[in-house]
Amino acid sequence: MMKFLLRHWFDVGGILAIPLLLWAWLGDWPTVQLILLLNLVAVLVHQFEEYRFPGGEPWVLNEVMMPKPGARADRLPTNQLSSIWINGMAWVLYALPVFFPEQVWLALAPILMGFPAQFIAHGIFNNVKLRTFYNPGLFAVLFGHTPLAIWYVVTVYQQGLIHWWDWVLGVLLLGFFTIVIMMLVGFRVLAPLGADRHHYTVAEYNRWDRERRLRRVGITPQCITRD
Repeated sequence: MMKFLLRHWFDVGGILAIPLLLWAWLGDWPTVQLILLLNLVAVLVHQFEEYRFPGGEPWVLNEVMMPKPGARADRLPTNQLSSIWINGMAWVLYALPVFFPEQVWLALAPILMGFPAQFIAHGIFNNVKLRTFYNPGLFAVLFGHTPLAIWYVVTVYQQGLIHWWDWVLGVLLLGFFTIVIMMLVGFRVLAPLGADRHHYTVAEYNRWDRERRLRRVGITPQCITRD
């Protein structure tokens, strides 16, 4: 079961997005809660886009954005273990506000993660490094996270639900997720533990025409030949 999840958590999320989207469409949701539910759907689509179709996020991170000198590219600085941890915890971050919509600070963390954080990462940094106008995850950012973030902020201000301390707590929560959950636990603790046993498979790692795109930006692709 664990092996299946390590290799297919993004597929599970992509499938889960379908009934959640139907629930959002058919349910009688208050506006704020509807936005938060759609934001959860957006992150599931975002992850599916990154890791399944078109895929490519593993090598974008490991060989372009955060290369680790001397390491096998399919193992570090990210691998299946660190990826399922970071992205699985993102499910929690995005899902909690759906059940507690009155806690605006709790919602601001995933809202801000989608926009502006993911917009800057995928819309600017990744595109510059890859010399392209698209990279896996950008579709969900442009058509999911960004409009939902704007809609959410406008709505909570119109309804008088937001206060200055919500911004402070929301930014602190996002900082905790980024520094502790992602960088400390994900990259420094779990990534080394998963490097040998839970590295990416050849098929998973080579998605989105990896070798051609790496050579296009002047990076010599490592030879990844063993599952």
